[in-house]
This record gives sequence, C-alpha cells and structure tokens, in this order.
Amino acid sequence: MKTYDAVVVGGGIAGSVAARFLAEHGLHTLLLEKHKTPRNKACSGIQFMYLERLVGERIPRDALCRNELRRVEMVTPSGKAVIGRMAMLNFWRSTFDSWLNSIAVRKGAEFRDETSVLDFCRESDRVIVRVGGAGGEQEIAARYLIGADGMSSAIRRKLRPAHFGNRPSGATVNYYFESDAGLDPGTLYMFYSSRFSPLMFAWVYKKDDWWVVGTGADRDLLKYAETFLSYVEERYSFKGRLVRKEGFSTPMEPSIFLGDGNVLLAGDAAGLVDMYRGLGMDNAALSARFAVKAVLEAGKTGHPAIGLYGRLMSGMVSKMHRNGKRQAARYAAEEALQRSLSTPRMIRDGMLMLVAMQADRFLPPERIITLPL
Repeated sequence: MKTYDAVVVGGGIAGSVAARFLAEHGLHTLLLEKHKTPRNKACSGIQFMYLERLVGERIPRDALCRNELRRVEMVTPSGKAVIGRMAMLNFWRSTFDSWLNSIAVRKGAEFRDETSVLDFCRESDRVIVRVGGAGGEQEIAARYLIGADGMSSAIRRKLRPAHFGNRPSGATVNYYFESDAGLDPGTLYMFYSSRFSPLMFAWVYKKDDWWVVGTGADRDLLKYAETFLSYVEERYSFKGRLVRKEGFSTPMEPSIFLGDGNVLLAGDAAGLVDMYRGLGMDNAALSARFAVKAVLEAGKTGHPAIGLYGRLMSGMVSKMHRNGKRQAARYAAEEALQRSLSTPRMIRDGMLMLVAMQADRFLPPERIITLPL
C-alpha cells in the first residue's frame, strides 16, 4: 500500500494551495481531483488582488480574463447606483485552477485527476483512503486527509452525514450572453434586492467575450434568475444571444465544520462561503494555509492538528458568524437591506475598506484582512 504524509481531495483553490505548501515543506503529498482537468466550475471567478499573496504566486496574465475589472457599481433596492474604483482579479476557474494544480506539481506534489475518493477509514494514527480512477480501485494510506472537495464534499458527508439534507440549501445560476450591451466591461455590477436573491446580491459582469448575469437562492432559483434577467434587460436595454447556462446546488447545511481528528476540511467543504461578503475563494486559500500550518505544527509539537487548526481558524470563524447574523438581519426586510446600503454607511464602509486595503499590502498572508469588511 502506497503511503503519503497527506492526501488532499479537491483540485480547486483550497486543495491546490494546501498541496502546494505541504509539498513545499517537504511532505509527501497526493492531490486528487475527480474530474478531468482543466475542469469548469460554476463560480464567479472574481477576487480581490490579495489572492495572489494567499496562493503564494503572482498570477500570470494568461491565467486571467482579457478584460480587467476596475470598478464596482452597487445598485440598492431603490435603484440608486453607487460607483467606486476597485481593482479585481477576473478569471475562469478552469484556467485558474489548472494553473494552481501545476504550481502544486512544480513544488513536489503528486497530482491525479479523474480520481474519486470512494471511502476512507481511520486506523490508529493514519487514514486509509480507497480511490477509484482509470486504473481501477486502490487503497492508499496517509497521516492526514484534507477534504477540499467543495459544497458537496464526500469527505464531510462521510464524517457528518447529518449535515446533508434532501433538498438544496443553496444554489446559483449564471447566464452567459454574447451581447453588445451598453455596459462597461471593466465594471462589476452588484444588485441588492430581495426580488433578485433572498441570500445575497445578484451580479452582471463580463468575462472575455461573454456577459454573465447571475444570482443565488435557497429556493425557487430560476424564478429569481428570470426576474433579475428581466430587470437587467429593461434597465440597461440588455439584449443578446444566450450561449450557456450553468449553476450548482448543494444539499450541505450552511454551517462551519473544520474536521475531526486527522481529517481536516478547508474551503467550501468546511462551509467557508461568506454570504455577507459574497466570497469564498479567499477563505478557501486562507483556510488551506492554516490547515498546512496546523499539520506542520502538529509534527513539531505532537499536539493534535485539528485543535491547532481550530485555533488558527478562530478569527475567520468568528467573522463568518458575525457576518451571518448581519446578512440575516439585512435580508429580513427590503427596508433593512436599503438601510444597510444608505449613503452614510457606504461612506463609512468605503473609508474602512481603503484603510484595510492599505494594511493588506504590509500584513503577512495569514493575517490579511478579507474584504469587503
């Protein structure tokens, strides 16, 4: 039976970053991805510039979309637009994740795509993982198993089956259009209204040659999506040819769970999508770095990695709990949502964002202040 120091499941941002830093520190690491790569993922592919520091590499231009996003236009429930300047990374997850996979390999990790985890069990101080792929089924052993396999995580389902229900707890949909819309290809448009989403903002932006129109919901997703699309068509005289529709849903309850024993969870698998901020990729990369740090410290001190990981993640977890309460309060009624986007609050939040962005230029990666606040 082949043995590794760590097996990382999921070739997305959290998995690739974890595998990269584990291998870079000399741990014999296997990174598994169940799909053939490059593989597409239904995701915005928009992040703040500090993601480069979190993944540990400057992102090459060919891993990004041709059009750069440098402005944000936030539309309140009343229809008022608030515009601000903010540079953002814009990428397709297929291209970006494949680049991250290659970094992990370059740092020494072994990578297998089209390989799924069929089962695992804990045996003394190691995990026995049964995988299946083109070469058939195989058992491998590892001191640590890191689940970074998304919102339908097979690793989390094995550990906590009660966390998964019979109906979707959340879903998103993106419509892709070829259009000569009179919109700015350098602007991310964000729409806050419970008419368009009961969970978060809806969005319009451009990726290369296609405009993306999307939203998220925990029920009646297509109804919200069609209502929002009709609004965009009317507000911006938006017309075009629909070229693709994609989305995802998850039955996993929206709660944070970091793992058990020598099985750690990172990114979406740990429930680290922050609806208040509308982001998860920075949390995914940051949690991966903390998972690696916990594994390394456990090797030096003999303390359980899950306890170390929990302490390292305490700030992020606390912030997500606070943001969850804030998001529930603002979406309790349209009036509350409108108040949360009032001019005085927007000015205050904008000033805090500027201060945080300046601080992030000097803070070490693991202390970066994730945005928006």
